[in-house]
Amino acid sequence: MISFLRERLQGIVAFSFLGIVALTFAFLGLPTFAQSFTNNDYAKIGNYGISQSEYFRTRSQIEQNIRDQFGQQIDLNPLSSFIEEQAKTSLIEKYSIIKFFDELNIKIPTNYIETELSRNEAFQIDGAFDQEAFKNYLINFNLSKEQLIRDYSSDLKLNLSVALLDSLVNVFDSTLEQYLDLLTEKRTIKFVSLDTSNVLIDYQPENQQLLEYYDSNSNEFLVPEKISFNVIDLDKKALEISVSETELKNAYDLYLQNIPDGEKRVSHAMIIRGNYEDEESFNEKVLLAEDALGKQSFEDVVQNFSDDEGTLEENGDLGFTDGEVFPEEFESVIAALSKGDISEKIFYEGNVHFLKITDVSGVEIEEFSEKSDELLREIKDIKFEDAILNIQRSITGSNISLEQLEEQFKTTATLFQELPRGESGYDSENENLIFDTNINSWSDPVNISNDSFQLVQPVVKTDESIEDFELVKEEIIAILVQRAKLKILEDAYASSNLITLDTESLLQQFPIENFKIEEFKDINRTTSLLSNDIVNIVFNQAETGVIKKELVNNTLFIYSILERNSGENDSVGEEDRASIISQSRSSQLQYIFNALRAEYGLDNKYSENELIVNQTS
Repeated sequence: MISFLRERLQGIVAFSFLGIVALTFAFLGLPTFAQSFTNNDYAKIGNYGISQSEYFRTRSQIEQNIRDQFGQQIDLNPLSSFIEEQAKTSLIEKYSIIKFFDELNIKIPTNYIETELSRNEAFQIDGAFDQEAFKNYLINFNLSKEQLIRDYSSDLKLNLSVALLDSLVNVFDSTLEQYLDLLTEKRTIKFVSLDTSNVLIDYQPENQQLLEYYDSNSNEFLVPEKISFNVIDLDKKALEISVSETELKNAYDLYLQNIPDGEKRVSHAMIIRGNYEDEESFNEKVLLAEDALGKQSFEDVVQNFSDDEGTLEENGDLGFTDGEVFPEEFESVIAALSKGDISEKIFYEGNVHFLKITDVSGVEIEEFSEKSDELLREIKDIKFEDAILNIQRSITGSNISLEQLEEQFKTTATLFQELPRGESGYDSENENLIFDTNINSWSDPVNISNDSFQLVQPVVKTDESIEDFELVKEEIIAILVQRAKLKILEDAYASSNLITLDTESLLQQFPIENFKIEEFKDINRTTSLLSNDIVNIVFNQAETGVIKKELVNNTLFIYSILERNSGENDSVGEEDRASIISQSRSSQLQYIFNALRAEYGLDNKYSENELIVNQTS
């Protein structure tokens, strides 16, 4: 299958790729900026490196798909393991397709990739490529230029591969008419459906059987932990929080006192230990660089001594930092430097760095009139939180009634009774907080929204238990009787005895009642009143005049196809035809993707960089 695909695609590639080659003359040439701190790939799949950016981009897409399906408010924390596994699977599928592309020996010119990247909005200012924006992007996402090009190239290869394979599956569209023949074919069937409600049985389980079932299936009779609790609703608007002009002015003064220094632009000269045969040679180079710092400009020192080829063209420029971009070993030194200052030598991962602050960007200071609304909201938030804590302290240990709470704090207080765990209406974190709070104690504030909190006081707790046998005895009897009835249907399905589809014959063979033998004439897949499962069974049966049996969802379906008649393909509208073609092509593509994944076995070649995983978890 795979070798056949390769042969087919070799001919297609030559034509499809002309569109790419024709674009490459517009080469812009992205500058090289690199951080040489460490290997920061998140994972590897075979020989393919997966950057942090690519991994988290993939993971974010999966998270967004879940939100789109189940709502934006869904709590993704319990799904973390599932999301990680889906991200891994998605990347393995992606690189199985890319490996196939690479085996076709197609080369995507690097200058084409650079040209396309330069058009990315993230690297443009006022519609034109901006080197500073490009460099800061690399620094902020801890990427080298090579990693960015590799990531973009991978996405391009994936899109091209899917497009090429999609063009291949067009070959099979000729089967559409045959599919429509099957889709519109009409059939006349005779059938009877029997479930446990049709089975007659004289069966009464013995008490010992009931006890054995009760003991073996105790989880079915669990009574969950329950709780009754008082709730005080605390709303910011209801508390009528006020802020004086003096408080607002004081907050503005505090804002002025705490304005940060702004961002600092940093250049470095880097001497890499691995470039030298021994420690003596390395130390000698460091001493020469230190001596040169007092005699030459920093830019000359970079050109004459720095081993970081990625930043030589920019005189060692690493871009701006706000105090959180570089490793702590760098940031602690940078914080003490002013514009024009050069650091002492810094040892990091065995290498030596010299840092210089080349520029400091100031922070825009807002006038009081501009800042006052934001400060007002912040002060109200602080006062609101203080009010909540004061209320909590004042009622802790007291015997205050709900009516007194409402009157004293101008709020609403409610008693909720016997709510099972999992049905309290709170998310798992807040529910655990409530269940873990001691009886008659008030919980920590439960955050409902930005402007609303609750205080919760458990008053009664009931531990998880198992219902008493006598209370569930009738339920167990019903379960065992249902099982016995289902066993009769299963035996009938497994029986090799001949069956005739008439009432008298069925009554003689099986202990059943209240059933009806029906006949549907000229039904097709879309007009039938039968369930989808039954439709698939009926229309996948080629023989006519033969009685068949199927057990579907605990229902015994006995049927015979009496006639098969041709349908009318013209009755299928253009929209439905297009949908059929799309689904057919998607199925064929998925089949090809699965075959590639099985052939390359990349599932067993996935490994993660534990250092990076731990840093980003």
